[in-house]
Amino acid sequence: MTVCAYSIGVRVQLHQIRYFMALCETLNFARAAELCHVSQPSLTRAVQKLEQEFGGLLIRRERQLTHLTELGELVRPMLQEVLSHSLHVKAAAQRHLDRTRAVLRLGIVPSIGPVRLAPCITQFCAENVDVELTLAEAPSPRLADLLLAEDLDLTIVSHTDRPDKRFRYYLLYRERIVIFAPKGHRFEHVEAVRLSDLQNENLLLCTNCDMNEALLENCRKQGFEPRIIYRSAREDWVQVMVASGFGVAAMPEFTHTDITTVARPLAEPEFVRQLSLVAVAGRPHSSAAASLIRIIRAHCGHVESTPTYSERRLPLVSYGR
Repeated sequence: MTVCAYSIGVRVQLHQIRYFMALCETLNFARAAELCHVSQPSLTRAVQKLEQEFGGLLIRRERQLTHLTELGELVRPMLQEVLSHSLHVKAAAQRHLDRTRAVLRLGIVPSIGPVRLAPCITQFCAENVDVELTLAEAPSPRLADLLLAEDLDLTIVSHTDRPDKRFRYYLLYRERIVIFAPKGHRFEHVEAVRLSDLQNENLLLCTNCDMNEALLENCRKQGFEPRIIYRSAREDWVQVMVASGFGVAAMPEFTHTDITTVARPLAEPEFVRQLSLVAVAGRPHSSAAASLIRIIRAHCGHVESTPTYSERRLPLVSYGR
């Protein structure tokens, strides 16, 4: 958005604030640019303009330790508040424009694929023709903030061992990390891929997956550093690059949509996550929200991940910890 935020006393554009907040979360210019779907030079220029407005450096860029300056730490919560207010205004305006039609807002973490949830959404839309279902993607902490602020009605996230008492959790399905490989690859002829088998492979990394850090940490524990040759937040790009023979990728199994690739579960160790549908505890549900909860729980509630690649039942693990 090019609307300017004057409430902080300087001329600042909202996209500059968004880029800076992404940089605060990642402390990495390349990853922040991917999250914002812009080029790294565009993000860098936007942050530099923000620094010019404030008259000082907001982030100090060093090879091994990129960090916020004291000025950056000072303005960060204020800029977050400006960004939150802009989202509230936009949501309020949209609700006003759509007042004749109910809107249900479902938030999901970016790594959730469509394969398991698509039938639920199809059934919901068929049963609720007067409701517009809106999907929003964001990391789990951001989804929690939006849910509490009533900017979202429900969310679907990876289940945590330390649930927040402000929320109510409905356990859904379990999902494995699998290895995507091009057809004809040696992995096509095995039932499962051991983590150590990745040692001599070119690895494509989908940066929006919440299991990446645990995966890379376990590789290092087994004595090797993964050979990462490509990173992208776009799952479709990663899958197409795999199909083109560029390398293999580790991604959640229900993101697998490319029929020109094969998928095999990871083993030794196995990586499995539990997904949960989340609502604010004690907050009454709209009829649309209640309908979606009923449908998703009927299709996915307390159900094991379907044994697509193996008939073995896999335990839920803490991502190798």
